[in-house]
Amino acid sequence: MASQTITGEAEVNRDDALYLEGLAHLQAGEFAEAIRCFEALSPETVAAPTVRRALDEARFKARLDAKTTVRAKRWLFPWRLVLVRGGIVLILVIFAIVAVNLLSRQAAPMWAAAQAERQAADLMKRGDAFLEANKFDEAEAAYRRALSIRADYAQQVEVALKQVEAARELAALYNAGVALQQAGDLAAAQQKFTEVMLRRSDYRDASARIVEIRRQIELEALWQRAEAAYGAGRCTEAIQGYEDVRALNAAYKKELLSRHLFDCYLRLGQEIVRRDPPASELVGQALNYFVQALALQPRNPEAVAAQQAAAAFLAGQAAFEAGRWEEVVSALAVLHARQPGYLKGAYLPLLYEAHIHIGDNYLKAEDYAMAWAQYNKAATLPVADKVVAQARLMAIEQKLTPTPTPTVTPTPTPVPTATPLVLPKALLSPTPVAPLSSYRNQILFWSDKEDEPGLWVMNPDGTNRRYLGNRGQLRKEYEDLLKKEALSPDGRYRVYTTKDKWDTNPQVYIQGPVNEWGQAPTWRVSEGLAGTSYDPVWSPDGSRIAFVSQEGRSDDIWVANVDGTNLRNCTPNDWEWDKHPTWSPDSRRIVFWSNRTGVKQIYIMDADCRNQRRLTDTQWDEYDPLWVK
Repeated sequence: MASQTITGEAEVNRDDALYLEGLAHLQAGEFAEAIRCFEALSPETVAAPTVRRALDEARFKARLDAKTTVRAKRWLFPWRLVLVRGGIVLILVIFAIVAVNLLSRQAAPMWAAAQAERQAADLMKRGDAFLEANKFDEAEAAYRRALSIRADYAQQVEVALKQVEAARELAALYNAGVALQQAGDLAAAQQKFTEVMLRRSDYRDASARIVEIRRQIELEALWQRAEAAYGAGRCTEAIQGYEDVRALNAAYKKELLSRHLFDCYLRLGQEIVRRDPPASELVGQALNYFVQALALQPRNPEAVAAQQAAAAFLAGQAAFEAGRWEEVVSALAVLHARQPGYLKGAYLPLLYEAHIHIGDNYLKAEDYAMAWAQYNKAATLPVADKVVAQARLMAIEQKLTPTPTPTVTPTPTPVPTATPLVLPKALLSPTPVAPLSSYRNQILFWSDKEDEPGLWVMNPDGTNRRYLGNRGQLRKEYEDLLKKEALSPDGRYRVYTTKDKWDTNPQVYIQGPVNEWGQAPTWRVSEGLAGTSYDPVWSPDGSRIAFVSQEGRSDDIWVANVDGTNLRNCTPNDWEWDKHPTWSPDSRRIVFWSNRTGVKQIYIMDADCRNQRRLTDTQWDEYDPLWVK
């Protein structure tokens, strides 16, 4: 039984192997071998549907193979197709050769002409660029090269070459002007640049050079006039000339100008204090001269002594008018000790009276010794009338203790050692005897400085600040000068601020002289502005009006021609205030105050609204400038 089982398993394994081998032959197209393998299977295996299908497929393909005869493949060359295509290619080649020949005969010259046109046009453009850059040789070469390429450019090149020649001549003229200007021959240089401008008004910087030369010529003329006046001893005229020179160019011959100005200021002050008969009412003006001299040479001993003497006299005079006798003596006694002949002795009566009043006060207090000392000082002064002092001395001698009667013979007052004159601050308060109009080409302004509030004056560059005081007379003079700012140079026209029935905001108007019908014609300068406009001032050359307008969100400085044209905002701001414009005497600059730093300060700018810069730099307000004309 066991042996039968083993035999059955062996047959199964053999059938599997034959079946797999038959399938391999079938797939390889070896149909006879496949049939042999399938038929060798056991009857049970052959009866299986899968095996039966494989056997049938092998027999079918074997029969089909046996019936099919395979013939050897013959190669057939497509002569007709080759001949047709070859003919087409040959025709195309012939056509291409003919077309190329045609192009070479007709299109090639056209192509060459187009290339020449482009090249010539490029050369003309390069020539124009060289001409614009003042490279005349390169420009001429480019134009001539264009002509050599295209003869039909003859007219165009001829025009361009003429332009080159004209530009070359213009450049030579300009360069000659520059050389003359650098050599200092200003008149000849101006003539050259004027010729340049006649040929081409916008040529390089010729216009600016003409303006600069005119300024230089004007500067030199001002200098020569000032020097002539200085040499002739006309110091007032010389000072005006030198100040005009400084206003035009502060660096021009600065050292020599400073020396001559110092000498003139000192000389004018000394002329006043040395007058005979004395002019004590002009000492304030002399003090101003000495102060300006010291601004130029702060340590000059002669100017220091002259300034101290004038200040002492004015301080004593002011104290005398106020009845402050001790202050009179404090100022004038030192003056008498150091300069006993000052003002031809004009201060002596004041000192004499002060000693008498002080003595009288001591006498009332029954301090006879101190009273006698004051009367004795009065009696020793070289005044013409000593009767009061001598009478007081004789009367008081009886009240003194019996001691040898002191002599009343005048004896020289001991001269104190040379120490700086120190006056009480109250005595140093300015006494502006000199009129404000004498500060020509200087800037007046108001300051809120705590210990020196009131009116100040300074140079146009912000230097040489001096305190003038805070008296009512000063303000009146200032207001009078301010009113003149609204008048035309000939005084016939007036600029003002008012309202009309159509306008709810004040605006700037000009009023002319009364005509034959008794009417004064007026016209509006701030035409087109809706914001309030005010503080108008007329330029000294008569051509423009500066004023303040609230056209935007702030108060700004505006400038316009007298007829209202060329209206321009010089200081456009968001919130800042720029107010109170005032023109320089030459109409080239405008001074105003602004709170743009949070504190009111004085600023300056050119008349064309450029180069704005600050003149004062303090922690307190300084405002309402007025440039004295």
